Amino acid sequence: MPDVAASSTIQNQPKMYFLYLELIGLFLISPLMLALPVAVWIKMTTVFVAVFYCVLVSKKMKLFSQINLIGRQWQKISLSMAIRFILFVFISTVLIWLYMPQALFSVLLGNPWLWISISLFYSILSVYPQEFIYRLFFFKRYQHLVLNGHVFILLNACIFSFAHLFFQNTLVFLLTFVGGVLFALTYKKKQSLLLVSLEHSAYGVWLFTLGLGDMLAFPSA
Repeated sequence: MPDVAASSTIQNQPKMYFLYLELIGLFLISPLMLALPVAVWIKMTTVFVAVFYCVLVSKKMKLFSQINLIGRQWQKISLSMAIRFILFVFISTVLIWLYMPQALFSVLLGNPWLWISISLFYSILSVYPQEFIYRLFFFKRYQHLVLNGHVFILLNACIFSFAHLFFQNTLVFLLTFVGGVLFALTYKKKQSLLLVSLEHSAYGVWLFTLGLGDMLAFPSA
């Protein structure tokens, strides 16, 4: 009598291989193209194709439903989320005050309207799409490929950090890896795209507020 489990595994192998190749193409090759010294039109075409592909697959997976785009627990900010953000604010403020005092709150104090505009633009048009792709899409599409939950969180954080390779900045690489771990943990626990986007926005806007916008390609004047 044929082994049903083995037969099922064999049938699923092509799809598994395809998903691995898809992951490599979308989340490794595409960011790498942005970091390479190639023509801008090639970079933009690569990004457009990758995003368009994600949209098509997301539509097929029905990820554009209200429950996916918002989440049931979007308003439930946990104590651990609040504590770690407060610690981040305190430690980062002290470090900038000690080592880069001239940058501290420079945009907020020098051009508050720019600070408001960029903060809103970043939160709505940058963070939310990032979280859609790197949390909602990534989790729904690839989570079953890695059985160990902790390994999957680390993989997601590494992939998210690698997306910032084009900045060619070690500190950005480190911060986005740590942020990737935090955001992945939040999404895994809360299953809320809106909540994890709010958390991501809070950290990014705070770095901009501190005066580190140049590091993240934010306008500084």
